[in-house]
Amino acid sequence: MENRYSRFLMPVIALILSGAGMMVKDPGWSGNLFAAALGVVVSFLISTLGWGLENRKKIWTVIKAHFIWNLRISCSYLYRIKVGDHYLLIKSRKHGKFQPVGGNFKRNRYSHDGLRKLEIKEDNKFSSVKHDDDDLRVFVRGYKLPLFLKWYNSPNKKREVCYDREFYEELIKPGFLPSKTFGYPVIDFIKQVITPVRYSKYLQCFEVHIYDIVELNPNREQLEALKELKYKGDSDILKWCKAETIRCQGYKSEKQTSDFEITDHSVEIIN
Repeated sequence: MENRYSRFLMPVIALILSGAGMMVKDPGWSGNLFAAALGVVVSFLISTLGWGLENRKKIWTVIKAHFIWNLRISCSYLYRIKVGDHYLLIKSRKHGKFQPVGGNFKRNRYSHDGLRKLEIKEDNKFSSVKHDDDDLRVFVRGYKLPLFLKWYNSPNKKREVCYDREFYEELIKPGFLPSKTFGYPVIDFIKQVITPVRYSKYLQCFEVHIYDIVELNPNREQLEALKELKYKGDSDILKWCKAETIRCQGYKSEKQTSDFEITDHSVEIIN
């Protein structure tokens, strides 16, 4: 039984045990039943507290979202591609900053009904970019964020679920990596990140980002190709950065300047 179901069944079990304890006339049995009920209650409180601490950021995001009338939600995936202690970043086509390889998930033909029920509004912030027309970026009433998350993470996902499209578009198609070598890249899912509600000065709206963090798990030939790419050095499009550079978003304290800017969400790929 899943933990979430067993946790919510605990109060019911405690009530049943308490009721049975009041109905049993034998003091010994009655005491045992009440003791068992108390044990279930304690377990429930510990389990709930642990769940709350583990999900405290998500809970706070959902609570804060209730007060936002038009909340922008952007759903995307980010690649952790690492050689030694350096992570691969690529220049964004939209804002010119460097970020992990990846991009927005796309809708598919099954997305319409679910999104219609959520009464979403189209995100036209990048409407001039035809390539992004079917990106999974929408506006919803903030109180519907939990319903959106339920739809988004449903086992029967009615949206794009693969992670290879942007890998091909950003690294294979331009020729940075050989298509023959990376015909079947192996991807490991690391985590899902739901950001706090925050106001975007760039887009002039409140927004929440959902990131799937995945890691490229290269075979020996693929690793050699990545090492060769790294050996070529940085370019105007690609940068190999250490964790500290990513955390500082490209700022170099010794120079008191930045040679290039790195997005704040890039830190999510650091392990």
